[in-house]
Amino acid sequence: MQWVAKSLTIAVLVVAVMLSLHRYDTPLTTKHQTDKQLASALQRQRALYQQLIGMFREDSPLSSINPQFMEPDAAVNVSRWQQYRQLFTLLSLDGGMREWGRGGVMFIRSVMTIAGTTSTKGYVYRPQNPLPQYADLDKAAVDLPDNTVAYHKVDENWYLFYLKSH
Repeated sequence: MQWVAKSLTIAVLVVAVMLSLHRYDTPLTTKHQTDKQLASALQRQRALYQQLIGMFREDSPLSSINPQFMEPDAAVNVSRWQQYRQLFTLLSLDGGMREWGRGGVMFIRSVMTIAGTTSTKGYVYRPQNPLPQYADLDKAAVDLPDNTVAYHKVDENWYLFYLKSH
């Protein structure tokens, strides 16, 4: 029985590694939610985000985790990874979460790729002096230079972010 459990664990990890090779080759969503929609969702689901932050900090040296992969590989067991996946589904976190600066955590809500340009939108908890800040990321996104992260403060220690990369 132990041999079967170990084989299943290894198979799951192999599939996760294979999937990580195709992380964002295709759009995960067709449209980002607006700042207002994201801020409202954060307010309603704050306890679940706090739960994820606690789990993430307990699971150090985990630096990045999403439904398909984690860094470093095998940083958490399959059962714990399943807990993360369930919360990602409940919170619609297409891209999972990752470290962001000293003590900060980024939650990747949506990723889109259109004509070779990728944009990512979500939340950042407790970033260190995030700049540039905008009053409205939906409007700022149009003129944002490539490879720039823009922020919008929504609450103490909580920001929306928008990243445009080429």
